[in-house]
Amino acid sequence: MTAPHAPAGRRPDESMTLLREVTERPLDPGYALVARRRAEAGETTSRRGATSTLGLLLVAVLLGAATTVAVLDLRAPQPLVTRGRTVLMERIQERSAEVESLSRRAAELSAEVDGLQGAALLPSALVEINELDRWVNGAVPVRGPGVVVRLTDGAGGGLVDPGDAPAESRVRDADVQFVVNELWAAGAEAVAVNDQRLTSLSAIRNAGDAILVDLQPLNGPVYTVEAVGDPEDMQVEFARSAGLGFLQLLSAEYGIEHEVTASEGMYLPGAGSPTLRYAHSERSGGARETARATPSAQTTQDRTEEDNG
Repeated sequence: MTAPHAPAGRRPDESMTLLREVTERPLDPGYALVARRRAEAGETTSRRGATSTLGLLLVAVLLGAATTVAVLDLRAPQPLVTRGRTVLMERIQERSAEVESLSRRAAELSAEVDGLQGAALLPSALVEINELDRWVNGAVPVRGPGVVVRLTDGAGGGLVDPGDAPAESRVRDADVQFVVNELWAAGAEAVAVNDQRLTSLSAIRNAGDAILVDLQPLNGPVYTVEAVGDPEDMQVEFARSAGLGFLQLLSAEYGIEHEVTASEGMYLPGAGSPTLRYAHSERSGGARETARATPSAQTTQDRTEEDNG
């Protein structure tokens, strides 16, 4: 029995069209056409590709140069800003020198007033009480042994490089207040911070990054707290209190250095005569007449202290 023959004009494997396409034409006609065109273009296509690559590199270099110039221009200090900063620093130095000169003049006048008061014919008991009161209130300078506590800003703090120093690495007003209070509790008889004598009305505050003692700015990065008293007893009491542990915490957490030493001879300047707030005068009949200072005679600090206390 013979197999039927395919009709004339038809292939025997006509039913296997997909297999024939895969075996006879593995490349898609579209891809083949593109490959043929690329082969015909030849060198022209290569030149265009090289030109495009060169153009992209040139654009990238120009963009990089423009970005670098812009960044350098933004980071460079502006002439006006630099000049203004210089003028401001000069004015601060001039005002600081003027304040120091006026402080010395005030101390001289206070000493003159003390001399005039001492020359008056007053009972010896009253003179002694007055001198003791002025010494306790910090109006007159004192000399004697005591303890010195130094606090130093952490790395980069204070006047070294304020822009890069973290705020927590600098000594704050609360740190100075804590040390002063612990020294008073340890038996200090007189205390001064960076030669600024503390009285019963003294205030230690912060103004921005500066520490103020009675409205006088302190120069960092080292802050020196001097306390007159018995050195041995004060060191023992200060070590037993929370003061030493607080200083160690500042050193471990914020890098603030500290030093506690004894001194056999210190000089603490006086704060001058205190502001008169009120006075009593005895009348012949025994009645008292109270005279209060006028508001114009009171300082801004006095008003602040009265409002707060």
